[in-house]
Amino acid sequence: MVRLRAERSITVRMLVDTGATYSVISPRLAKALGIARLRRSVSLRLADGRRVRLGVGVAVVRIDGREAPITMLVGRVPEPILGVEALEGLGLVVDSRRKRLAASRPYAVRLGGYR
Repeated sequence: MVRLRAERSITVRMLVDTGATYSVISPRLAKALGIARLRRSVSLRLADGRRVRLGVGVAVVRIDGREAPITMLVGRVPEPILGVEALEGLGLVVDSRRKRLAASRPYAVRLGGYR
């Protein structure tokens, strides 16, 4: 399960798609989270060759105690997709043998700010 946070937090199941660069959520989920859409959108080519234009927003993604702000594309999808950019940002990889996500590097939380 994945915890998504923007204005509100929601725990959802997401499809881990190593063929997808970006994470994609439905407009309904984006609205439920209160994700503020950025003024721009992006044009992408899908696996079937079609081009689509999707909205862009940001949500904090939390999996297994690891948390990072991740770019979320907003478009019609049957289920939320967790893409490679999110996995890299969280320091996770797919362990296909065990059918789970595993740490690809140590994870540290930065406390405070820079001076």
